[in-house]
Amino acid sequence: QPNVEPGSLIRVLQKGLQYMDVETHLNEDGTARLCTAPFSLVGKHVCSVHTETRKLGDKAPRGTEPSTHGGHTLVHDAKEKRVARPVENEDESEHMDVDVPDAERDANRGDSGKRRRGRMVEAAQMLHGHTAPVFLCAWCPGQPSVLATGAGDGTARIWDMAHPTDSTVLRHDATDATTRVDITSIAWNEQGTLLATASFNGQLRVWTTLGEQRQVLRQRRVPIIALRWNRKGTLLATAYLDGSIALWDTSNGQQRHEFRAHSGCVLDVDWLDNTTFASSGSDKVIRVWRDFDPQPIKTFSGHKSDINCVKWHPGGKYLASASDDGSVKVWSMTESLVCDFVGHAQQVFLVKWLPRSDKAILASASFDGTVRVWDVHANSCTRVFDAHTKPVDCLAFSSDGRHLATGSFDRKVCVWSIKDGSLLKSFTADDVVHDV
Repeated sequence: QPNVEPGSLIRVLQKGLQYMDVETHLNEDGTARLCTAPFSLVGKHVCSVHTETRKLGDKAPRGTEPSTHGGHTLVHDAKEKRVARPVENEDESEHMDVDVPDAERDANRGDSGKRRRGRMVEAAQMLHGHTAPVFLCAWCPGQPSVLATGAGDGTARIWDMAHPTDSTVLRHDATDATTRVDITSIAWNEQGTLLATASFNGQLRVWTTLGEQRQVLRQRRVPIIALRWNRKGTLLATAYLDGSIALWDTSNGQQRHEFRAHSGCVLDVDWLDNTTFASSGSDKVIRVWRDFDPQPIKTFSGHKSDINCVKWHPGGKYLASASDDGSVKVWSMTESLVCDFVGHAQQVFLVKWLPRSDKAILASASFDGTVRVWDVHANSCTRVFDAHTKPVDCLAFSSDGRHLATGSFDRKVCVWSIKDGSLLKSFTADDVVHDV
């Protein structure tokens, strides 16, 4: 029977409560009720509300300023906003050189040989089929028209946008009537030939682009939080709620290693190359691992709360991390801490790098409703995107590096210009946006 570290499930519940807290106290006009009563799963919540409400930029009364985690921090009314908020070095950051060079873009064409150019979406295409909320989506690297999705209905689906009314259903059957089979993670290998899917009940499966099940990897009956392929697509790393990481050899479907990685839940993993990967967890540390080595080759400490995300720079020089302590940190295998970016008012869920190996620019998404763009070489924030009115939980750069898409609990998807900071497009979904 797998051992789930005491407190891991409590942390998951705490994060759920934080989402419910914000949803409960947010007004339709973009203001928040300044409630001081505790929020609990037990009993009905009764607000203790100040008579006043305030918007972002209004000064809080003395003694009520929000901390990094606490309070019901106001988020933004973006009805009139169309440009990123100014930053300290506004003159320097008015226009950013972000276009991906042709040579680097050509190297990312995939097996199909087709260049994936950034293209502005003019209309939204609805895909129907899932019977529960869709949490995940991922474009296939080798076939730009192929999209994979994962949902709470126990299925993943593969869609071909040339025929958007049809999809291939990838089922993850429950072992019993009470077992949750929510799809928790999906990932294509870099070659775009295989899709890995993971579920809350520990199922791990590998599929072809046609939806043929290639492998069912041994089920551990522990929730899988994240999974990632190495660069060659030969190894698959899976992160578990019990603090362990499993390394799978996809050539034979066998587990290669198991690492006792963290004292709490493992929240993310990311590969540097074919043999080295990083992991982060609720124990506030980052560890770097190498195939066949049971001990970490590097440990980074400095965050004060759960580390939700780790991402290696495209050139491999830096490792970025996002934490519930509200900070974004950038690390180096040789220099340890390179940058400590502070600016978000609440938890940071996600960081992603601009897809350029010669630049060191990354974006972060936060519970405070903003997205920030950071320049490691300048050690500064160059953009603040604040059109969302609720927590931002997903973002993605276009393959040419010119655009950034952001999604939020406010049901909106925004598309921004990285070069000048302008809001190019905004779409409204029927429900919370979980992935872009």
